[in-house]
Amino acid sequence: MRRTIALLIITPALAFSYNQAIAGDPGDAGALFLRIGLGARASGMGEAFVGVAEDASSVYWNPGAMAAVLGTNALAMHNEYLHSLRLEQLALTHETDYGTIGLGFTGLYMDELERRGDSPTSVPLGTFSAYDVAVTVGFSRYIFPNLSAGIAVKPVYQKIDEESAIGVAFDVGVYHIARMPGVKFAAVITNVGKPMKFVSEEYALPREIKIGGSYERRVPAARGKVLFTLDVLFPNDGDIKEHAGFEYGYTGRLFLRAGYKAGYDSFGATFGLGVKYKKLIFDYAFLLVDNDLGDSHRLGVGFTL
Repeated sequence: MRRTIALLIITPALAFSYNQAIAGDPGDAGALFLRIGLGARASGMGEAFVGVAEDASSVYWNPGAMAAVLGTNALAMHNEYLHSLRLEQLALTHETDYGTIGLGFTGLYMDELERRGDSPTSVPLGTFSAYDVAVTVGFSRYIFPNLSAGIAVKPVYQKIDEESAIGVAFDVGVYHIARMPGVKFAAVITNVGKPMKFVSEEYALPREIKIGGSYERRVPAARGKVLFTLDVLFPNDGDIKEHAGFEYGYTGRLFLRAGYKAGYDSFGATFGLGVKYKKLIFDYAFLLVDNDLGDSHRLGVGFTL
């Protein structure tokens, strides 16, 4: 009965948020750096990670999954993104008697840009910088033995030269461990909040609803486990997207990954690998990018206490 009541509460909330999420038109949303995935493991699996984020990256992917992260977990990632864009990300989760708390940081920056006047000239007037920053604070706990929920708040700051914009985004997620062994389901609403404003230009936050699941199975003949993941995304500024991922873990120490992001103009196949040594894990991901934007390389390291 309690599970039924919980679903009756959650389902209308998701339906309402879905209507809000699809209200915009392509190009309406800003602060798009908030959609760049956290963690090289997730990146190598096509960023299909809502239903499998049982590490510190759950701060970003699904705050509802933080409750499943045991002990203290941390990770850091460096992302050589498109052209001169670079991204630094940090995440930390800590299990307490009352629930799991999480902290996250995302910083996007680029090389100095040349300043030009109103008239064409071959000599720049100088240089200026541009960067984006978001800090995340989240909390999650089990509301039933196999169902957890969480919420995260993200102050967002963007700066271009002398102009800046400030906003606040919220994420809300649920995470369900099914009775069938190895099966998990999840749903999350990300970047909900009031529009941000740069000078006189106002733009919506990049809201999304993500519904995902995962299936993990031990394969004794291959001395490891296989993991399949699938996410469906409903953004507020474009068409529905699908992400799929795969991971093979050999003896729990060597991991091979692949994925695909469908519905994008420039993104598609992803690949990755990971190596675990004691409590440390080192991850690498390679994302193919079309339209001469330059491929993306992501390096990450994580540990558990």
